[in-house]
Amino acid sequence: MKLVEVTRPVPRGPGLLVSLLPVVLVIWGFVGIYLLQLSLDATSRRAGEKLMQELAYFPSGVALREMVIEYEELAADFIWLTAIDYYGRHQQTDRRYEWLGHIFEILTTLDPRFIGAYHFGAITLAWDAHNPAAALRFLLNGMKANPLNWQLPFDAGFINYILIGDYQAAARLFQIAARLPDAWPIIERWVPYATARSGDYASAREMWKDLYYSTDNKKLKELIVRQLKWLKLEEGLAEIQRAVNQFIEKEKRLPGSIEELKQRGYLPVLPEEPYGGRFYLDGDKVRTTTPPSRRGSG
Repeated sequence: MKLVEVTRPVPRGPGLLVSLLPVVLVIWGFVGIYLLQLSLDATSRRAGEKLMQELAYFPSGVALREMVIEYEELAADFIWLTAIDYYGRHQQTDRRYEWLGHIFEILTTLDPRFIGAYHFGAITLAWDAHNPAAALRFLLNGMKANPLNWQLPFDAGFINYILIGDYQAAARLFQIAARLPDAWPIIERWVPYATARSGDYASAREMWKDLYYSTDNKKLKELIVRQLKWLKLEEGLAEIQRAVNQFIEKEKRLPGSIEELKQRGYLPVLPEEPYGGRFYLDGDKVRTTTPPSRRGSG
């Protein structure tokens, strides 16, 4: 009896397309969600409903990471584009960023070493979303994941210095940042500013300018330009207010107008109103005709 050897085909492992299937499904899911959101935005009239709809479409970062295991960076890139789109749409419309932090937490859970996401996310959370506490928590998570990166403690120091006024914390964070590898050399000059608790308009303006020239992020540059414009308005209001206070102290009465302050030598030069409005006196207070909704809009 003759024996015949039967050769069985060796089973193949899953191909590249099959292995990519989970991340492809997730990305197409987000595309579908995005298109649905555009439709909802066109029909929904209540901002609260829109915000709840937006939040519902984003799972937690941990859950998403399990879905796209081995392809976290690819998914993170997609979430980054989604975050930029979310920020841009709200910056141009209602300026409500209630879920911005949630989106950036998802992004950095997928890619904990995405420094640009921590940098942009923290600055926009602190200034556009008016939530510096959330920005600092976000940066702390970033520092834990990236202990040798100087940008994150610098950003935390910047927020403490400009927004919170905790100059001791700012000085400590600037010192930490300055000692880390490849640190921006100019950080060292901010340590004495914070230590001296200067907190003045001039130093704030210089810090914003330094931050502007340190980034290539277009959206972040636009935010900084808006903040510099707002800072100029606040500086003008403060300058005229000082003149009013000096007038009242010396003349024992209220000034009749800003023009009188100029004529009497209390205000040598009238500051420019950067939004095109007009400064005026309201009793012993200085106001501007520019409504709050326009300030910081650029």
